[in-house]
Amino acid sequence: PTSAGPHPALLCLHGGAWQHGSQRQYQSWGPWLAARGYAVIAVNYRLTSDVSPAWPGVWEDVCLALDWLLANAVNLGIDPARIGAIGDSAGGHMAAMLSLDDRAAQAIHAVVGVYGIYDLPEWWRTTQPPKRIDDPVVSLMGRPYGEMKDEYETFSPFHRLQRLAGKPAAKYFIIYGDQDTRVPHPQSERFLALLRDKGADVCALRIPGAGHSWFTFVAGDPKRRRVDEEPNLMVAPALLDFLGKMSGL
Repeated sequence: PTSAGPHPALLCLHGGAWQHGSQRQYQSWGPWLAARGYAVIAVNYRLTSDVSPAWPGVWEDVCLALDWLLANAVNLGIDPARIGAIGDSAGGHMAAMLSLDDRAAQAIHAVVGVYGIYDLPEWWRTTQPPKRIDDPVVSLMGRPYGEMKDEYETFSPFHRLQRLAGKPAAKYFIIYGDQDTRVPHPQSERFLALLRDKGADVCALRIPGAGHSWFTFVAGDPKRRRVDEEPNLMVAPALLDFLGKMSGL
């Protein structure tokens, strides 16, 4: 933001099934949020390759990004007491993970999850061949769920939340489309139900007719949308209201 700080900050985590994508996907949201007083830090993280799974390095990268943000907050004009995370799809998975991790949770005060992958074992079941030939969760983790049950559940926000004693500290805004077949919308609905059962401060936006991939922008990809295009035109004021009123960012 061009105004005087310290500003609230949003750590933005792109989607792409841990296989592709980059921080440039937030190129539309970044200026829009900055114009409204939010510092935006969109980051890259290591991705799955043909020869190496991304886990656990992908999680180490996301935690290092948060550590860097906290360490440099004063120099960047950022208020370290007002930090949130935004993520879409696989980025939503890791934004939610930050809010439920023993070490990171104390720094994350708000989470915006957009068609996120919240139950990792369930998405593994949903994406097994022949439904998807790339087998994204096994590509991420290196081996199937049956061989790594503890690791899958440790890296699953739904399972982390199940084991949490008490109420999550962060406040949540869960956004999803009711026609999403890539990450089926029951993922968001089950996570929402569990958040409410745990007493979390949460609100939700279910978008009729919306599928997957529209939240962030990539030039030339017809599925993706800028902030000034639907359904983001509907999402933007609700997101701003959540950040300012509900989460206090």
